[in-house]
Amino acid sequence: MSQRIERIERKNLAPTLYAIFLAAVVLILYAPAVRFGLIWDDPSYYQKVSLQSSLWQIFTSPQPPTYQFYRPLAVLYGHLLLSPSGVVNAPLAHLFQIAAHLLITLIIVPVLEGFRLETRHAQLAALCFAIFPLSYYGVAWEQNQQPLMLLMLLLAVWAAQQFCRRRSLLFLGLSLLAYLAALLFQEGAAPYVFIFFWLTLLHTWENPQRHWRWWPVLHLMLVAVYALIWLSMPTQRSVTGHGFQAIVLGYLIQGIVFPISHLLASLAAQWSLPLLLGVLLFLWILLSLGLWKLKSGSSAALSVSWIVVGVLPLWAGLSWEYAQFGARLLYPAAVGLAILWGGWMALVFSDASWRRFLGTVTLILVVSVSLKQWWTFQRLFQTGTQHLANAVEALSAAPDQRLLFVNFPDRVQLRSKEYPLGFWGLVLAPIIQNLSDYARAETGQSGEDQSLAAFQVGVDGRQTWPYRVDMRGVDSEPAKLFEAAQWANTVYLTDYLPDGSLRLREVGDVRETATSLLNPLAHLEEAVDLVEAHLASNTEELHLQLVWRSLRLLQPEDTIFVHFWRDGAFVSGEDGDSLGGLVPLSAWQPGTEIVDVRRIELAHLEPGPYEVRVGIYNRASGVRYLTTMTSDNSVSDIGAFIGEFSVGAR
Repeated sequence: MSQRIERIERKNLAPTLYAIFLAAVVLILYAPAVRFGLIWDDPSYYQKVSLQSSLWQIFTSPQPPTYQFYRPLAVLYGHLLLSPSGVVNAPLAHLFQIAAHLLITLIIVPVLEGFRLETRHAQLAALCFAIFPLSYYGVAWEQNQQPLMLLMLLLAVWAAQQFCRRRSLLFLGLSLLAYLAALLFQEGAAPYVFIFFWLTLLHTWENPQRHWRWWPVLHLMLVAVYALIWLSMPTQRSVTGHGFQAIVLGYLIQGIVFPISHLLASLAAQWSLPLLLGVLLFLWILLSLGLWKLKSGSSAALSVSWIVVGVLPLWAGLSWEYAQFGARLLYPAAVGLAILWGGWMALVFSDASWRRFLGTVTLILVVSVSLKQWWTFQRLFQTGTQHLANAVEALSAAPDQRLLFVNFPDRVQLRSKEYPLGFWGLVLAPIIQNLSDYARAETGQSGEDQSLAAFQVGVDGRQTWPYRVDMRGVDSEPAKLFEAAQWANTVYLTDYLPDGSLRLREVGDVRETATSLLNPLAHLEEAVDLVEAHLASNTEELHLQLVWRSLRLLQPEDTIFVHFWRDGAFVSGEDGDSLGGLVPLSAWQPGTEIVDVRRIELAHLEPGPYEVRVGIYNRASGVRYLTTMTSDNSVSDIGAFIGEFSVGAR
């Protein structure tokens, strides 16, 4: 008797333990997203929704101030994230996204069991949904509204299932309320009204004597009223109205058969679009028919129906220019593909050995591809968002200054495609947005900013960088960069490092001569004065700030040298143009002072003391400018002595 009780207790405990396991998986995968800040889209969106301060205004405003569709609860949700001072609580937004994804993962199991799926099938479908790699774009982006919409939709379905079982009007009311919330949050919930009719047919077939067969009409009425209002609102025609493009359909279907299309990514990149679309459709049909044959026809039909309802509106309404960046768009349809792959994975528990083999292969394939892509996306998002956070920190720390950002990333793309079609990377900070928009939204204050690019500066590092990058701003000549540096109080250059990380580096600025009464440290013939020099070092690098005063135009090949001397002998040197290589000396204008900030790595130097000498020479001829030290009028061609530093023992 006691053994039987123990077996029952273990059986009752198993769902709880599995729910804890699913929750742990979601948190491990997505908890780092809390630090991602505001990315990808218009950060001033939240300020725009604040213009609609009441629900009545949302319903009656003839022209909503936001660029999005008519989504009243999304507007109110935006209010929740916005402080009275106009600061967006980005970590809270990410927490809501993660929590919604976690709750959806947990509720999928009872919801699918309510559609008569086996428990193991439902549990593995929930696992597939939790780790579905394209969901990363839907959850890690704080502005995406699909997780909260889908959560409300599944709550409505669960409540409807309880109503069908218990015939309690309380659950019917809860279902209607949750479905209304899903509709008011995002219009993507409307096509899923078919689920409620599916439920009533399922329960009518099982219990033909029961009444209340037409209750889903109430949900349909909600959709009809909502559609009338929604269709009367303005839409963003650059996004919608260009549908039924074959390439969009192929893009969406490759996400449905994601483990296989990922494996085919390199090979299929050479295929024609008709061939690729045909193969993807064939794979989907084959997998669905296999689920029908090996598991059940009802689960296969539910999977196909859920996917079609999720994909068809996207195919009908979105242009390729928009859809190719929209991996997150498949988020609601992911429930259907989770049913599909969960059924195949559930074959692991079959009696027949060949079925167990199919299930094992599917389980390994789904989990391995999902985790591999999660790691790929995770590293990419962490790299990009941390760099954007550094820019936000610099801007918010200088609210009364002007900052110039050069070679800052706009879009960062994986070098090897994860799937045959579409953009696979991170849209970090589109050039249509100022970086100051992100700083103001996250901190409440910011300096002014500009973004320019210098394609030749750092080109070697970008070519060997693990990602391809599109940079903010147009490619600019040195004269344009010099002019922009005069506008700015500080110039920041983005370095693309070999380990795949990014570094935001201050490289100086240009200003009108304001220290003309100060005695310079050195004269370099009658062309340039070295006005100031400051150095500081640590165990890894030397931080050097030089202030040069331009007296006349210099030659095209003139550049700066920084030499290290020890025991009266030259040891090594670091040559390069000013402002991180952005501005050659021939672009300097007389009457200006150039603040040149350099960070020089010291790993190549042996321990001990070193002298630092700086000067100017011509790369073509090798001739150095004679340097006259104002302290003792000594003249030499080895540069101006500006200080000493020591390299410690390693």
